[in-house]
Amino acid sequence: MSTELFKMKNSYEEALDHLETLKRENKNLQQEISDLTEQIGETGKSIHELEKAKKTVETEKTEIQTALEEAEFVQGTLEHEESKILRVQLELNQIKGEVDRKIAEKDEE
Repeated sequence: MSTELFKMKNSYEEALDHLETLKRENKNLQQEISDLTEQIGETGKSIHELEKAKKTVETEKTEIQTALEEAEFVQGTLEHEESKILRVQLELNQIKGEVDRKIAEKDEE
């Protein structure tokens, strides 16, 4: 009978040891779950912040694209006006040359 009692006592102690091991593992797993849940929350916040930043950058890109298109239009207009000015200057130089020539002819007479 004492052998049987000894076996039962050993089995009981082994069961207690196993229970303690399971409790530690459970505690560790609960902590890991808590850590992972926190990481998921932080990742969600990061994703939200990145989406906001992306939207801001896209808005800025659109504004810059619009400004670039306006600048290109103004540049084209300026180039056209410069061309007109150069033609007028050329015409003025030709007229001046003709006037100078006519004055020189009159002076020779």
